[in-house]
Formats: sequence, C-alpha cells, structure tokens
Amino acid sequence: MSFYVDVDKIKLKVDEFFDVEDIFFEAGVLTFLVSNREIKERFRRLYRELKPMGYIPTAVRSGEGVALRIFPAPKVRLPMPKLKSLPLILFIATLGTVSIDGFLRASSPVYQLIVGKVTLFDRIVEGILFTVALMAIIGIHELGHKFSAKVDGVESSPPYFIPGIPTILPTFGAVIFQKSPIVNRDDMFDAGFSGPVTGFLAAVVVTVIAYLKAFWFTPAEFQVLMAKIEKAGGMGLPSPLIFYVFRPLFGRPNMVPIFTTIGFAAWLGMLITALNLFPVWQLDGGRIFRSLLNARQHRIASYISIGVLALTGYLFFAILLLILMPRTPDIAPLDQVSPLSRMRRLAFIAVFAIMVLTFVPLWI
Repeated sequence: MSFYVDVDKIKLKVDEFFDVEDIFFEAGVLTFLVSNREIKERFRRLYRELKPMGYIPTAVRSGEGVALRIFPAPKVRLPMPKLKSLPLILFIATLGTVSIDGFLRASSPVYQLIVGKVTLFDRIVEGILFTVALMAIIGIHELGHKFSAKVDGVESSPPYFIPGIPTILPTFGAVIFQKSPIVNRDDMFDAGFSGPVTGFLAAVVVTVIAYLKAFWFTPAEFQVLMAKIEKAGGMGLPSPLIFYVFRPLFGRPNMVPIFTTIGFAAWLGMLITALNLFPVWQLDGGRIFRSLLNARQHRIASYISIGVLALTGYLFFAILLLILMPRTPDIAPLDQVSPLSRMRRLAFIAVFAIMVLTFVPLWI
C-alpha cells in the first residue's frame, strides 16, 4: 500500500513541472513520458523535490519526447575510513612532507650555488615560503571544487590531502569525494573546471612572486652557472609556456632568471593544473570533457590523452591511468537530455588555453 502512496506523491511532483503524456513501469522502474523539450531547469527543480523523498530522477530521449525514470536514491558509501579527523591528519602529514621538501631544497649545494651561502634561518624561511605557496595552490584548487559543489547543490567530502616523498614529489595533491549525483552537463563541467581554474590563478600569483624573488643572470653567466649546477648533480627543468609569457613583464629582456624554491612551487602548480585538464575520467578534465562528449567519444579522448602523456615523458602516470581506466565506470549526469550551456562551451577556449600555457613536456 505504501508503494502506491509513493507513486501518487511522485506523480504529483512530476505533474507540477512537466506535461505528462504517459505513465508506466518499464523493467520495474516507474517511468513518465513527457512532451517538454527544454527540461534543464524543470528537471533540476524536480530533482530537488524528489531527493528529500528518497528518490532520484533520470532523463533520456524517447522518440519525440523525454522519458523520466524514477529510482530509489542509492546509499553513498565513500571509499574512505569513517574517521572524522582523517582529513586533518592527512593535511598535517602533507604539510610536513612539503615543509621538509622545501627545507631540504633550500639546504642543497645546488641552491647555494644560485643564491650563495645561506644560514639556518634563511633555509627555514625559504622552506616556509615554499610550503605556503604549494599548499595554497593545491588548497585553492580544492576550494574551487567545494565552492562549485555548494553552488550546484552537490554534497561532497572535505578535501583529503595526499602526502608525498620529500625531494622527489612532496605531495600527490588532494581529492574530494562526491556524495550525490551530478544533475546535468552544466554541473558536470563546473565540477571539473572549478578546481583547475582556481588552482591556475593561485599558481599565477605564485609565479609572479617567484619572478620577484628570482636571481637574474646574463646568458654567459647563466651557461657557467648551469655547468656548475650539473656538475653538482642538479638539472634545469623545462619551463611551461606561461613562464616565457611572464618573463618580458619584469623589464630584463637580456637576462635569464633562475628561481628559488618558490619557483619550483609555481612550476609544480602549473604542471598539476595541466595534468588535471587531460580528458581522462580519473582527472578533473574527465568531467570537463564528458560534459560535452558521449561515453564512446570520451573513452577515445582518454586513450589519446594517455598516449600523449606517455610520449611527452609521463610514462608512469600514463600507465597508472591506463590500469585504472577499466575500473572506472562512466558516470553520466542524471539529465542526459539537456545540452551543455553556450557559456560553458565557450569556456572550452579557456580550458585549452590553460593547458597550452601550463603543460610541460619532459621530452618529445
């Protein structure tokens, strides 16, 4: 009896927002055929009404109309231990690995070749600056995701920072787990793009600071210094395009900058941004491009991306993504009818521009 009461309640809600042509059960799923063609806002409002009742709607094309299928809301179980303090513990651990990394980089013989002799106080200060810069880039990236989720009404977990290995990679970034489904393609784009764009802006600020703290050399002095650095076991890193864009702004066209540790934070922030924008589902770019592509097109784009990563020096990362891909299901938005908004389609120009500006090929 309670089941039929629920059907009546659901019907009232659907009738409130849609022009219903037929109601039936298809494979045990309550289905409404509606004649409305533009359903984006109607569907979002229906979702918000049905969710507290314990139901989730989906929308797919059906002939000339739209089929709304109503499912019981699934219970979301996050793949993380139920330890409330875990995000804080991981944040402190990551703060530790990044701080140690910054201090060790400022203590290296290569660093002293660039800046001269440094005291313990200098190394501590440089380590703190490095830590603040890198954690700010990653933290603002995750805050972008949280803000977008809040605006779109998507429940999400706190950010889980991932500590790394000092002197190699001090952090592996952070992740946020989504607790509720994505309603439409607009929300899916927002969920993916919000992190990289805010992280990119933070990395730009850090890059400006890195240039202000840089040591400038003539080309001849630079060649001599690089020879000494290589002899000491160091090496230069290839720069993203955006570093070359910024260089003329500092009024030293005939000189070459060499960065302190904060420059490495800027470099790493740009690289994290670029890698996250590749259209592989485990990355932010997976959601961005899935909002525009269908499942098959997105899978092809993912394989192409993995090939590009492997050919440009990120072989281990490419292999890891390739291993994880078959285990990652395609997650379409609930509303599979409404297209991506025009403004977000135009935003793909910004997506590609940021990728070009921030990607660092290790080899070609």
